Amino acid sequence: MNVSVTVLSLFSILGGIAPAMAQVPPNPPLVSLEPLPLPPVNTASNGLAAIAEGKVQRLLINPFGEVDGLRLENGIVVAFPPHMGDILAVVASPGQSVRIMGYRETAERVKADSIVNVATGRVLVDQPPAIGNGGVPPHLRANNLQQLEVEGAIETLLTGPRGETNGVILNDGSIVRFPPNGMQIPIKAGMPFAASGLGTRNNYGQSLEAVSVGAHLSALQPLYRGVP
Repeated sequence: MNVSVTVLSLFSILGGIAPAMAQVPPNPPLVSLEPLPLPPVNTASNGLAAIAEGKVQRLLINPFGEVDGLRLENGIVVAFPPHMGDILAVVASPGQSVRIMGYRETAERVKADSIVNVATGRVLVDQPPAIGNGGVPPHLRANNLQQLEVEGAIETLLTGPRGETNGVILNDGSIVRFPPNGMQIPIKAGMPFAASGLGTRNNYGQSLEAVSVGAHLSALQPLYRGVP
């Protein structure tokens, strides 16, 4: 076999592949760094194109410490996927005015498809997580949780997509999650509330999955059978 011919043939093949690879467009960035024209405000609440707008009061985190939404100063809670939480914290930090495109699930809860920073024009669009991104397996994430106790007055009731109460925000910003409609007694804003459970405390605040709840830490009652 003529080695020189083989090598020339190989370079010829690679030379044909390289231009083709160069023509493959890169994946679009999740955050646009250039201001974009803002869409008109649509206040429809039919569940198809509901939109909210306002200043971000605080970022919301789940018990694993991941940013999974935000609350506007007008009381609207915006849900967003936690795998995009780090970017959300940059695009929609507290005090920033944002515009939300998505679906109004309840009177005070919106599932966002995209979030626009009104001042900068930066846009964050909901996208599925990358395949094989090396994240911690779900069954190992609990290893990072710590025992937490919180106490205060209820500022906001958190709900699921069908309006079922599944958590609260206390007046100190602490977030408590519990099973949908898991409370044995009605709760509302202004009531004293305390909880003990597993969660995370980080720069965004603290959030826990409640194991026991009550009006005060001295009067906690377990949410689950077999929990002391």
